[in-house]
Amino acid sequence: MTGASGNIYDLGYQGYDGPRLGRAAVARGLLRRSLAEAYGIGRGGRAKIAPFVLLGLSLLPAVLAVGIAALAAQVGGDDLGDAASPIRHETYQGLTSALVMLFCAAQAPELFGRDQRYGVLPLYFSRVLTRADYALARTGGLFLAVLVIVLLPQLVLTVGAALGAADPIQGLRDDAEAIPRYLIVGVLSSGLLAGIAAVIAAWTPRRAYATAMIIAIFIVPPIIVALTSELAAGDLARILVLASPGDVIDGLNAAIFGTIPDSPAVAAADLPDVAYVGAALVGIVGSGAVVLRRYLTVQT
Repeated sequence: MTGASGNIYDLGYQGYDGPRLGRAAVARGLLRRSLAEAYGIGRGGRAKIAPFVLLGLSLLPAVLAVGIAALAAQVGGDDLGDAASPIRHETYQGLTSALVMLFCAAQAPELFGRDQRYGVLPLYFSRVLTRADYALARTGGLFLAVLVIVLLPQLVLTVGAALGAADPIQGLRDDAEAIPRYLIVGVLSSGLLAGIAAVIAAWTPRRAYATAMIIAIFIVPPIIVALTSELAAGDLARILVLASPGDVIDGLNAAIFGTIPDSPAVAAADLPDVAYVGAALVGIVGSGAVVLRRYLTVQT
């Protein structure tokens, strides 16, 4: 009989003597990774289908509007085309809000649910990254992803207005008044929708359940608000408008651009403009706090 034997191989492993970037760099890396994952970048081809199809559909009205404006400019009817076009900065939110909500419902469970389903949260929390860093990075990545799909079509309209004008500088000046307005609406609406989706996805690891609940929270409240506004009068119907994310964004868009809301319930509520801005800010801060609380107490 022979005893146990073994071999030792020198594989050339060496210690790391380079710079230690620390906690902030890790959090920024997770933020960038979350933004990429929201669009399926770095994953298989199937993961890219839903986000890029929704992004393309949200861009389509802007591309059509720019093309129509260019054709109108060639025949000398650019002013008429701009006035008659239903695709403008102030109306774009109403045209693509459903697509943005579907994007949140499809991609939020991917960012938050996968780590819980596959049990990789302990790997994150065993390093320099804290639970708060993880929650903020994941939520921030989703927010940036939603902000892209909200603002990119608006930027296309701005570039189209500049390039389609006889004088590009004057065309940009004419469109400059709308730029801060759609930036404010885009940031607040993206923060509200991403925050709500993050809350549900963080508490529901299963993708199908999270997607269904996110869609329900975006669709059901406007229906309840519409029914209440028809059946009830007084302050109840007005207050319920602020509990509907879609109506809050509609009222916010109308308040910032100074237009009439698309939703009859919002128009009937006749709330001051600051109410919709305040409701959006409360929703953003509140949803962020709930997500943070979730990961501070989640068991790993």
